[in-house]
Amino acid sequence: NQVWTFFTSRLHLSPPQGFEAILRWLNAPSRDPSITLIVRLIFQAVLYLVWKERNSRVHGGVEKPHSAIVAEVQQIIRFRLDPLARRQVLASGQSSVLAVWFSFFDG
Repeated sequence: NQVWTFFTSRLHLSPPQGFEAILRWLNAPSRDPSITLIVRLIFQAVLYLVWKERNSRVHGGVEKPHSAIVAEVQQIIRFRLDPLARRQVLASGQSSVLAVWFSFFDG
């Protein structure tokens, strides 16, 4: 929850509570298509890494701090957005999806 909240608060979004409600909300979390794409990618990465962390704790007893999971999510999203931004055709004055990402997350 802390990892998901880190990202949604930075994007100035207030998702609902509960897994099924979040899934419905992901249909249109923002009017901005770039933010919608970013939120969906974040959700997928958070879900994957939280599950991976859960398995690591259960089976290996190794625990990562939330900040390490946040950093992993950020890296995954940047790596995914880079090729998408390179293929993106932009109208005059429009920002790439990667530029939108960096406007909310510095690095």
